[in-house]
Amino acid sequence: MTQPIAGAAARPEANIVERDLLATLNPLGRAGHIWIASLVGVCLIALAAYIYQLASGLHVTAMRDYVSWGAYMTSFVFFIGISHAGTLISAILRVTDAGWRRPITRMAEAITVIALMVGASMVVIDMGRPDRILYLLIHGRLQSPILWDLVSVTTYITGSFLYLYVAMIPDMPILARFARERGRSPRLVRLYEILSLGYRETPEHRRRLTRALGAMAVIIIPVAVSVHTVVSWVFGMTLRPGWHSTIFGPYFVIGAIFSGTAAIITAMAVFRRAYRLEGYLLPEHFQRLAKLLLALSLLYAYFTLSEYLTAWYGGFGSDSRLLALLAGSTAYGDSFWLWAVFGLFIPIGLLVMPSRRSLTAIVTASVLINIGMWVKRYLIIVPTLETPFIPAQAAGITPHYFPSLVECTITAGAFAAFLLLFTLFSRIFPILSVWETLEDAEEAESKVAVERASRHTSLAPAALTILLIAGVLTSVVPWARASAQVQKPVARIELTRGTVDSTDVLVAKVSANGRAVGHAVVTFSVSRTLGFMTLGQDTTRDDGTARVGFPVGLPGDARGELKFRVTIESPSDLIGPPLEVVLAGGAPRVAFIDNVPRALWSSRAPLPMVATIIFLLLCVWITYAFVVIQLVAMRRLKAEA
Repeated sequence: MTQPIAGAAARPEANIVERDLLATLNPLGRAGHIWIASLVGVCLIALAAYIYQLASGLHVTAMRDYVSWGAYMTSFVFFIGISHAGTLISAILRVTDAGWRRPITRMAEAITVIALMVGASMVVIDMGRPDRILYLLIHGRLQSPILWDLVSVTTYITGSFLYLYVAMIPDMPILARFARERGRSPRLVRLYEILSLGYRETPEHRRRLTRALGAMAVIIIPVAVSVHTVVSWVFGMTLRPGWHSTIFGPYFVIGAIFSGTAAIITAMAVFRRAYRLEGYLLPEHFQRLAKLLLALSLLYAYFTLSEYLTAWYGGFGSDSRLLALLAGSTAYGDSFWLWAVFGLFIPIGLLVMPSRRSLTAIVTASVLINIGMWVKRYLIIVPTLETPFIPAQAAGITPHYFPSLVECTITAGAFAAFLLLFTLFSRIFPILSVWETLEDAEEAESKVAVERASRHTSLAPAALTILLIAGVLTSVVPWARASAQVQKPVARIELTRGTVDSTDVLVAKVSANGRAVGHAVVTFSVSRTLGFMTLGQDTTRDDGTARVGFPVGLPGDARGELKFRVTIESPSDLIGPPLEVVLAGGAPRVAFIDNVPRALWSSRAPLPMVATIIFLLLCVWITYAFVVIQLVAMRRLKAEA
């Protein structure tokens, strides 16, 4: 009979650890069966909705010509995102040999694999003709980021499966013995024996395992970073307002680790309560992850500010319209500020004070972040698609998107499938690594008593309620402002070009209620690349006119036209928007002739860059092959024995 760890049977604490962790595989109670049945029911309803979509076509969704991506692609980016933190946290902690990682790694690695499976399926669901997915391989272009996205996600899924499996091998002999002793299904026992590869706690087997696990921990870090970078390139290389940004790569990676860390904390809290693992998932683990989550939240806030501030300051028409839609008095504006308050600022507030950072506060912050990051991905995708470079309103079309019932059902099914797969995984394999916990049993035992005394500290419910109410009021109050205004005269401005003493001038005439307004200060400005440039100020005469010199020879557009703006600075009782008028008189702009054809991707693939990417992919797959060789060698050692 295979022993779990050499000498484990002689250590009482090792027997206790093994008993507690394997107890999570005991048959479910009534609540567990209801939970699984509910998830299966949601998945079946979603499957029926997808079959209906497949038979009827994408017209049953709300996606149309302008908004061709919606809830499905939002979920794809979300699931790919939360998968990253699982791998990165587990791999980085293994590489740095952080001892407190042991109760976290198995859960983090499982999140990675399951999230990738669900996230990749969302792309297939988003396709109207999923049978044509092979065309990406048959007719793919090296210049297309979508082809590289397929390659990178496939590489990542392969590596994540391999990484999870290698770390689980030492548990398989323990599970096989446990299943035999409990009289479990012979097929389940056989499954554990096959997956164990004949592993025994011998120096040679441990050496092979250490080499394979170390290689995977090192290579999976750059693979994880590159995958979400490629996902961001799918957006950033489409030349859309709000997407075509050089910081989208790190912005997406930070967002992925941010949401993934929150997902790990949430999963830890659920399994800690459901499987009574308070003695293994200690407050110390939540506190350490909370510090990481706080740093990531501040970093994500910085990237968000940098992204939108740059777009706003640039002043391009399409970017300005997008920001007005995203942060103005619109439905998307409401969603954006609700996300900022509840998905960013409140979590930062819950995490920033160590004295108040209790288990309840940490879990609350992680749940708010998980919800908020799905909303944020939706706000990245949909408003941009509703804001093309050429305003659709000019053609009498107002693009609008809100997920249809079919999309909502399938999206709910995706989340149910994620939870179902995670639950089933925890029913077949221990959600905490048995062999790693056994190695750490003696050290962990001395800390359990101290940590248990502090695990009940929690954020006062009243304080949390006040924070949530304050967040709601913060988002509602701007809409509730209504103050009576004193009726003021409405100013009317007319702008013309004239000549005074043989000098070209701009003449503005200000009137109110049909009468000329004298002694009003008027500012003249002209549109330039980075905004309006002031030409000068003048005070209106008794006839209501003010003037300033015309900027003769100033470069205009292709037809030599200039856009002027006239603003009334005083008196303050005059109201009315600035007047903008286009007049001829500028120097025509010479059009630049670009011989490179415009396309959604480069017409010429840069050979050195393609060669570099292929070389890096070969390095990754060679590492995978090295790990497989170690596993085969472990299997042969059993056969020789």
